[in-house]
Amino acid sequence: MKTKKMISALALTVCLALGMTTGSFASPVSEEGAAYTTGVASVDQHMDAAAKARAKAAKASKKDGKMKKDQSGKTEAATPGTTSTAARMTAVASVPRSAKPAGARGVMRNYNPVTDAAPAEPMAVKETHFQFRETLLLRPKTDMIVIHHVGIPDGDTSAAAIHRAHLANGWAGIGYHYVIRKDGTIERGRPLATVGAHAEGQNYHTVGINVTGNFEKEIPTPAQIHSLEGLVAWICKTYSIVPGPSTIVGHRDVNSTDCPGRNLYSLLPQIRKDVARKLNGMDSSYEDKLKKTNFLKMSRKEREAIIMQGASVL
Repeated sequence: MKTKKMISALALTVCLALGMTTGSFASPVSEEGAAYTTGVASVDQHMDAAAKARAKAAKASKKDGKMKKDQSGKTEAATPGTTSTAARMTAVASVPRSAKPAGARGVMRNYNPVTDAAPAEPMAVKETHFQFRETLLLRPKTDMIVIHHVGIPDGDTSAAAIHRAHLANGWAGIGYHYVIRKDGTIERGRPLATVGAHAEGQNYHTVGINVTGNFEKEIPTPAQIHSLEGLVAWICKTYSIVPGPSTIVGHRDVNSTDCPGRNLYSLLPQIRKDVARKLNGMDSSYEDKLKKTNFLKMSRKEREAIIMQGASVL
């Protein structure tokens, strides 16, 4: 009987040490360190909670003592009200549903595409309809936009290619909300209202935009900058974000990285100014100017200037 008790205790110790549970862990953390499950901020937070629970269970086990038998041979708990071994194992395996990630308020909710969808963008966005390995979470707040580049490989890269690469790494799927191609086409990544996986420690309050290319070597195309400024201006308007160095940032501003590359990062001050101009009534002033314009009396250069002004605000 003493041998059986020792074997049972040894088995429990091994299970706890190996982290064997009845629950499942989230997918591996992405390069930005953000993998998500329902109600759980990240793998790291889940494992921290599990480790604490295991330590607490082990301490309780030593304090309460082992199970003992009464004179009739039936098993009973050593101390009234103590939790059984099976119950403690279940508690260790339980996912902390009320986990609160940094920057989040309250318990995280699953994203519902019907009730939580963001407003439709005024510019064309190519829909991708990606399937994600995990249930996406609804972002609790939005007060920052993070700009990225693909880096390697150079050149044009589609949102679909990024999604496949992230899935191949065992992640939930593409971590960016938008991808802007060389010709200015904007492609959908994750739904806008969801928590992204693009900037470690900052995903619960930010929107991630990836401009394709390696801007340590390349230069963003005019079409990319035009689309980026229009998209950022609309996001700022939608979430009441005031354009500035603390709200429109490069990935390197929040994490240790070269992203979005020096040739795009150096343009951010001008991009912020252009976005602010768009938000300060350029759309309406352009429309008013068109109403008072007689194109028949203008030179070709003047007409082109008016048209280009419109392109810069749309």
